[in-house]
Parts: sequence; structure tokens; C-alpha cells
Amino acid sequence: TKMCHALDKVVQLAMSTFPKSENFLHKLERLLAQTNQLTGKDVGLDKSRSMVRDSKSIRAEEYEDSLAPVTYIPVTENPVISVGIFIVHEGERIPMHDHPNMYGIIKCLQGHLRISSLTRKETQSRDLPEKFSAEIFQRKIQTGQLFLAEPHLPVLVNSESPPCILKPDMGNIHQIESVNGAAAFLDILSPPYNIDPEPDSPDQQERDCNYYRVIGEEREGGKTWLIQIPSPTNFFCDTESYQGPQLSRDPADY
Repeated sequence: TKMCHALDKVVQLAMSTFPKSENFLHKLERLLAQTNQLTGKDVGLDKSRSMVRDSKSIRAEEYEDSLAPVTYIPVTENPVISVGIFIVHEGERIPMHDHPNMYGIIKCLQGHLRISSLTRKETQSRDLPEKFSAEIFQRKIQTGQLFLAEPHLPVLVNSESPPCILKPDMGNIHQIESVNGAAAFLDILSPPYNIDPEPDSPDQQERDCNYYRVIGEEREGGKTWLIQIPSPTNFFCDTESYQGPQLSRDPADY
């Protein structure tokens, strides 16, 4: 049998925790504790070309402009979870976005990240301030593209920090920025995004990644207005292959 390494343990625990099973909160605690032990080396981050890219001072402007602000390294995905590594390059961020009906766990592996999260609140047309009284705003509230959200205090994390968690109804919208240089984190999502379900797929729930921005200064009871926007044109990811230890089981076999 192959040795069960750190990432294997995390993936196996994630598979037994999601979808929400018996003793869910207890299992989630165990999963968070196991994820907290992961290091960059456990997932092959020491071999990543993209992390090296930031430590070398190649600063030719044309070259810089062509580089993606974020690099994604897919580790594994099946209908229950997706696991990957994001590298947020120096001075870059993953803009404010959501994870509909999903849980998410973030463990910083290298560098420093600032994570700013918000929780979506029930919003009715009557909540609209005067300046948003136009018909278009009314419609956007009905379609769920405009709503009140409660900001959480931003957290600064590094590789010593415990994992952060988002839930379907808590902190589900966030923005992630690198601070003072490139940073990398492990990302576990359950269930994965499901942008265009195949007609024969048992999972027909659509879970698309939507982007938002704050509008207006209205902060009734500390809340802020968010409006859905198209995917920001200056945000895109390139991908790199996973260089860490192979998982002992194919994700489809769980």
C-alpha cells in the first residue's frame, strides 16, 4: 500500500465530511485540524514554477503584463469536493465572488493573505435607499443581483494561521489579496462549482461563481450594498500542473 501522506488524509477526511453527514460539525473540526497541519512542501509548492516566478526579479513590463494575476494548480475533483492550490501573485487579488450553496476551506501555505468576507442578508425592495429607487434596482433585488451584506472584519493569514472556513450562509462572499509578495493557499470546496450541469448528471443544482462590488455608502446597521457584476476583465488565472505526492486513490473511487 502507498503511504498515506498529509494531503491524502485531508482529502479522505473531506470525502467523509461532505456531503453533510452524521456528526457533521465534529467531522468538520477534524478536517480543519488536519488541514491546519499541511505545509507547502506537502503539496509540492516548493517545485512550483509560478512561486519561483515571483521570487525572481524579472520586471520587464511587457512580460509582467502578459502574466496572469493568479495561478491555479488543480489537485483533485469529483462530484463531492474540489481541491486545488491558488497562487496570488505579488500585488494581486482574487476579486469579490461567491460560492452558492457551498462550503469552502482555505489554508494559507506560503506568504501572507488578506481575506475580506461578507455574509449575504435577506433583502426586500423596501430596504432600498432613495437613490436606488429606480426600476432597475427593484428588478435586481428580485433576481438576487442586488442585496445587503454584512462585512466581517478582514483577516490577515500566513502559513502559521489556522484554516478559514466559509459556509453556504456565512462569509460566503469574499475577496483574497496577497500582502507583501506572492502568497499561496489550499482551497477545498464542497460541492464543487457546477456551472452548466450535464443533462444526465445527478447533480442538477447550478452553482456558478458570481462577482460583486460594493455600491453606495449606505451602511444601515453596518451593512453594505453589493451588486453583481460581470467577471472582471483584468482577472484571469493560468494553470500549472500539480507537483505534489500523488493521491493514493483516484478521486472517482471515493
